[in-house]
Amino acid sequence: MQQQVRKITNIMKWILGSLAIIICSAAFIATLPYALFTNVYDFPAPKPFSGKTWYNPYAGLAFDDINHWKKSNFHGHTKAWQGITDGHSDHAIYDSVYRALGYHSIGISNYQFIDTTFNKSTGYIPCYEHGYNVWKRHHVCIGAQSITWLDFLFGQSIHHKQTMLDHLRPTMDVLAIAHPRFRGSFDAEDFLKLSGYDCIEVLNHYRISDEQWDSALSAGYPAWIVGDDDTHNASAEGETGVCWTMIHAPGNAKRTELTTSLKQGRAFGMTGKRGIVEIYPTRHEIIGDTVLHISLSDTARSIELIGQGGNIIGRDTLAREVNHRLQSSDNYVRAKIHGDSSIMWMNPVMRWDGKQRAKPIINVTKTIAYRSTWWIGYTLIIIVIAKRFRKRKN
Repeated sequence: MQQQVRKITNIMKWILGSLAIIICSAAFIATLPYALFTNVYDFPAPKPFSGKTWYNPYAGLAFDDINHWKKSNFHGHTKAWQGITDGHSDHAIYDSVYRALGYHSIGISNYQFIDTTFNKSTGYIPCYEHGYNVWKRHHVCIGAQSITWLDFLFGQSIHHKQTMLDHLRPTMDVLAIAHPRFRGSFDAEDFLKLSGYDCIEVLNHYRISDEQWDSALSAGYPAWIVGDDDTHNASAEGETGVCWTMIHAPGNAKRTELTTSLKQGRAFGMTGKRGIVEIYPTRHEIIGDTVLHISLSDTARSIELIGQGGNIIGRDTLAREVNHRLQSSDNYVRAKIHGDSSIMWMNPVMRWDGKQRAKPIINVTKTIAYRSTWWIGYTLIIIVIAKRFRKRKN
């Protein structure tokens, strides 16, 4: 009997020991990116836009033909990874739904996978959603050339978020921070420091992240808007054709024309239903560096002008145009235009002094110290395990 108990005990010890080894190995692999790739940065102080001249992303655009505006969605999911990830539509249904709604560029952005099913279609741009960490700190990779597998699975400080942006930046045409308000993945305070991205996915059917956008703009960072459904079921009414981007790209625009316009802010975001655009801009100009003039194709229920700190600095109701005299306190101004069942979110005009914004700089000493802390921790754990193993063996 004692022999059987001893045998069962040994088996249980072996099982528990094996589980401990597996758990420790998994923890080591999962935390290894922190030890190998984290950079610690010195971030410059936020500096609002300044200067006597204004940058207007819509300057010189031809507004006379609405066909110049290409309806686009860069964030949506289909069935992928053998059904492990959350995507319910097959490719044909996904594409046909968006084609029926008049979309020019239909992005499939499955997790960690560039889908090329429709790479012969006009408006095709290779996309994917980067990120598999716990807190949904994701990125929409537009015009992606390759997949970046690096991620920080658990907690992320501002330094991890900036490290991730620096790794992603060279691998695509346009880098957009995805749904920052979703699950609190990126706080408004983060955008006072983060740099190296092109756009913020302000509009997403899960969350609207205008607070984060205004935080970046108030810090003097030229972040442009992207609107995406982030649909996981193309047949679902509430998550398809509700958030999108209108990109100014005349003709039969392809990847280069679309991504270039997106990076230069020649676009606006929309929230509405079934991708219906009620109102188009017909003018968006700065007259004599003193007046912002916006005119529309139809009467809006209201036009809000939003400036530094996300504050509303002007509002007109039942208006077809607005003339805002630019004040010395205006660092940037963006328009939010309400139709009957949709909202147009224009990119901002911003003051410009001809100087590039200061970028975060890697602090080599602190980076070495941070990474070394992880390796010291690994070493101490190994020593403790080795001592216990030796003691048990003796």
